[in-house]
Amino acid sequence: MRVVLYAAVLLSACRIDLDRREQPDGGGGTCKESTAAVCMEATTHSDFAWIENKIFLSNCFGSSCHTGTTASGRIDLSAGKSYATLMGASGTGGVMSNLDPTRVLVTPGNPAQSYLFYILHGIEPSEADPPAGPPPQDVGYMPMNNATLCCQKLDAIERWITAGALNN
Repeated sequence: MRVVLYAAVLLSACRIDLDRREQPDGGGGTCKESTAAVCMEATTHSDFAWIENKIFLSNCFGSSCHTGTTASGRIDLSAGKSYATLMGASGTGGVMSNLDPTRVLVTPGNPAQSYLFYILHGIEPSEADPPAGPPPQDVGYMPMNNATLCCQKLDAIERWITAGALNN
């Protein structure tokens, strides 16, 4: 009986460790490792189509967040529109953040200069380039009122930006 109880405690502790452990990600932000299928799938992606479908539409989409141009989040991350919102009509970047007009939303090749990566808490404010203050108190880190993105999803976004933020 003790062996069964001991095994149950070990398995339970392992599951909590895998699903709920806060880890500094590669950039210094705080994220959670997860064994959820979508998070495990994220380890093989750096393509924008997957990021839009599995991250933006799942975590940032809603009637009042990042849906349409009048959304409270002030950027449109809806299907088919999110790339132009983040990268501009030319797809070369340079779109300024509405929250911090001194910051570019996505700087191809440089996650530390990309406000999107910072606001998702992919990096700490001191690691932003240039260093940043905390996000506005009435906004905080994204996704607002939703669970923190797993480390694997943040890594997919970081890989996409590092690879040039292509519309692939």
